[in-house]
Amino acid sequence: MSEHMTLDRDLTDKLYWLRKFRMAKNDKTLELMVSKAIDDHHQHSAVVAAIYLAECQREREMAQGRFLDH
Repeated sequence: MSEHMTLDRDLTDKLYWLRKFRMAKNDKTLELMVSKAIDDHHQHSAVVAAIYLAECQREREMAQGRFLDH
């Protein structure tokens, strides 16, 4: 399997994006991170879908007060 195919599979995984978005501690930071990710990957609908799902989950986590401690 090529490195490109592995990278694409990672990018279409919601958990990949959720791990990245968990660095966001507020809505503005999350918005900036999501916007950059969408700008970088807008041509791949599966990646955009994974980004959207991860964004929704992170928004729910922040609403519940769940943040990383480290």
